Amino acid sequence: MAFSVLPRRALLGAALLLPLGGCQTSGLFGKSKITTLSPRGDRLVRLIQNTGKDNMMAPEAPALMGITNEGRDIPVRQLAGENDSGRYVVSLVNIRKVHEFIFHRKQGDVLILHLGDTAFTRLQSVRYPRTGKPSVITDVAVADADFQQQLAFWLDRIPGR
Repeated sequence: MAFSVLPRRALLGAALLLPLGGCQTSGLFGKSKITTLSPRGDRLVRLIQNTGKDNMMAPEAPALMGITNEGRDIPVRQLAGENDSGRYVVSLVNIRKVHEFIFHRKQGDVLILHLGDTAFTRLQSVRYPRTGKPSVITDVAVADADFQQQLAFWLDRIPGR
């Protein structure tokens, strides 16, 4: 009996190459552009990267938001601004390999911080009294109102609206 080896080799070759079909090669042939859901978020990231200053944040409040650096200070890039209602600061955090914003401002002796993503969704809010420990803001309405006020301040300053 004469059996052809070609069909067996073709089957073996197809079986070996089949798993490679599921691989993504987009990153292999050049830098792929990573975008978010919000072009304005991308513009705010660029504004902070271009004009902000490198700084370190104390780890207590970001830890309540889920951002940790093994107990050490959190490296951020910050941008600050002022208007009649006070001083506003936005920090760009990239510790979890994604861009996140921490918006913060003082209200009396309390620092109010909000963690948001680049689509401007509020993820967590923390209040940090000057002489106390930080705590999560559980009143969603108060947290959302302050987040929207801080966000409006920064959206007015983003170039190319």
